[in-house]
Amino acid sequence: MRPFALTLLLGLTLAQTYQAFPGANTGRPGLDQSYALVYPSEAPKAVLLLVPGLLGGSTNFALLAEHLRSQAPWLEVWAWERRANGLEDRRGFTQEDPLAYYEALPEPDLSPLREFGLDVHLEDLDRSVERAKERAPVVLAGHSLGASLAVLYALAHGEKLKGLVLLDGTLGLVNLSKEAFLQGQDTPFGRLPGLQDLFAGRASSVLRLPGLGPKELALAEAEAFMAARRPEETVPFGPYRATREARALLRMDDDYSPFPIFSVSVGRAFAREGLSLWGLLQGCIQYTVRGPRRGPIAWQDTGEATDPKAFLKAFAREETGFSEWYFPYRLLLEVGGYPYVRPDLKPKPLPYPVLALGAGRGLVNRPEGFRLGEFFPQTPAQVQILPGLTHLDLLTEREGRTARAIREYLEALGRPGPAGPP
Repeated sequence: MRPFALTLLLGLTLAQTYQAFPGANTGRPGLDQSYALVYPSEAPKAVLLLVPGLLGGSTNFALLAEHLRSQAPWLEVWAWERRANGLEDRRGFTQEDPLAYYEALPEPDLSPLREFGLDVHLEDLDRSVERAKERAPVVLAGHSLGASLAVLYALAHGEKLKGLVLLDGTLGLVNLSKEAFLQGQDTPFGRLPGLQDLFAGRASSVLRLPGLGPKELALAEAEAFMAARRPEETVPFGPYRATREARALLRMDDDYSPFPIFSVSVGRAFAREGLSLWGLLQGCIQYTVRGPRRGPIAWQDTGEATDPKAFLKAFAREETGFSEWYFPYRLLLEVGGYPYVRPDLKPKPLPYPVLALGAGRGLVNRPEGFRLGEFFPQTPAQVQILPGLTHLDLLTEREGRTARAIREYLEALGRPGPAGPP
């Protein structure tokens, strides 16, 4: 279990608080709660409750929250985390060498995650919305898979919200047939187990992707955690030496190279280069670092969408981090097969407009990709595609374009007329 601290000092004007909220009752008091990293406002006019995507944690939104607090001081921002984050052992970030700690990380008991499906998470989210409403009217915002959860929540409890924001995600990006949902299916990336496999113990209760399992995610956070504190310190990197900053960002590049949509535009490593065999196999010319002729491999900010130093500082905190190490596989299945789990969730109009922001290089790079008319008929919508951004750049980009669009939407909600509530 993670240790808790009430206050996180992140070097901003107001401190953030990491809070736990009562969740759905599954008979496990230590796990029946969700969490939020709260960026408080003294007299909030609205609360923006942000829901992270697949394998995402609360500090996915750290840079976006900073932009929002700068542009809209009247806004309180809550970055929500799902209940499985309660299984994370964060004590390594208080050690002298977090990497050594997480190299030897034992897995906790993961059996409770078989119970953490769509209904449990929707109830957890509903309880957090109710708590946030004690501060101010709530606008729900989801990124990626978090946008799918936000749509499902709006179909169930849309009347409790003041607005809805979708960030490069929506419902129905992955649809499972009933047979695939229950019995599984073969995919180009291997077999996708079904719900019956999960309940019979033939499938892991935790989502495990190549290179992105719980241990790898913990180590990636530890790498970034160290790099943010000692960026220029040199460390081994294969047969070469690299700065901590370069090694952390190069490893991230390696992890996401098969899925460039999910990468982060943070510059490049400067050293001697050669052709990437992996890139050639994908049919494109890419370069890879071969090591410098002299001196360590270093990272340089080339002015791309995301500031590398700011990104590393946002990546990991002692109490909460960028990733959800133990993502419940059942939740992923039930979001993809939601019609079989919650057939009561039908399309309906909302009493406020929806804001949908896509990334030009992300998951939803066309306005029609959000399918808003299918889920929320007769509901006004504002759809923008921000060019040049990847899926994660949308949250981390340095110019504050995402925050500006959200702020303008929130301001419009308070004005009479076609953009405001009826």
